[in-house]
Amino acid sequence: MVFNAEGIFREALLDLGLHESPAFSGVLSPKGEVGAAREGVNAVFLENAEDYYRRYQGFNYWHGLCREAGERIGLKDPKLIVEVGCGFGNATLPMLDLHPGARLVATDISPNLLAILKRLLDSRGLNDRCLPVAMDAQKPYLNEGIADCVFGAAILHHLAEPGPFIDMAMRMLKPGASAFFFEPFEAGNAILRLICQEITREAKLRRESGRALKFAEAQISELEPQIFRQKTEGWRDRDDKWAFPRSVLQDLADAAGADLRVYPIHDNVGQFTQHFAYQMKAYRDIDQAELPKWAWAIFDRYDHHTFSADQLRDLPMAGCGIFTKR
Repeated sequence: MVFNAEGIFREALLDLGLHESPAFSGVLSPKGEVGAAREGVNAVFLENAEDYYRRYQGFNYWHGLCREAGERIGLKDPKLIVEVGCGFGNATLPMLDLHPGARLVATDISPNLLAILKRLLDSRGLNDRCLPVAMDAQKPYLNEGIADCVFGAAILHHLAEPGPFIDMAMRMLKPGASAFFFEPFEAGNAILRLICQEITREAKLRRESGRALKFAEAQISELEPQIFRQKTEGWRDRDDKWAFPRSVLQDLADAAGADLRVYPIHDNVGQFTQHFAYQMKAYRDIDQAELPKWAWAIFDRYDHHTFSADQLRDLPMAGCGIFTKR
């Protein structure tokens, strides 16, 4: 069986396997997107897509996040779900599992990542329920008022101007339906940067060095563009552009005529230690033992002895923004 896309798109879709590369067979695209430059996406998500897939599979993790978001918006028996920035399907497959009666249009600007998703759909017999489409989701290729839910897993922070994305989501949704997006938040990331600054100062006083301490120092400059954004030279050319303040999400919701709810997606007690340990291992293969005990004590102070558990819920490193169409 094949996916029935009748009434969803404003124009016919073409198979990129026939019009661009056999490697993209089964990945569809609006005619206006065929052969177009994939602007705003780097090699990690294009020619290096297979390596990205091998390193960052997290289907179980995203399954839990998608389940909670669906419960919070009251998503029951949806017929059509639209995902923006689906990548290779980290959250796509969980949503299909959670909502077995739904069809899902999975969009991404990278046909390379979508080819991986198509392979996963083939192996699971899900081609009649999910359609991978290579397109710029900010353009009006889909009809308005058709979706029971729109969602994205870590997509908005890649965009210099996320407003058109939210506007697009509201247009596609049925009245009263919701879109949700999992994104990095500024409050927690700014505190992580402060921790790394303190560790770096202490390391210089102690005249200590090492891979883990160098990684902590690198996070100071790495996080700066996501926090100070437009003030940072070359910001628009970066992959990760935002760590969102809640006020910015509220402005986006107000401009799109949506109601906003925000909640943290992790237990925020201990989040700074957990996140830094994960980052060291995932990106540099550095074990926790390589960071001195005195440095972990600084993390512990911020995690357990600086803020109340209630306040930490307002200082998330990552959260979910729910935009409900009025």
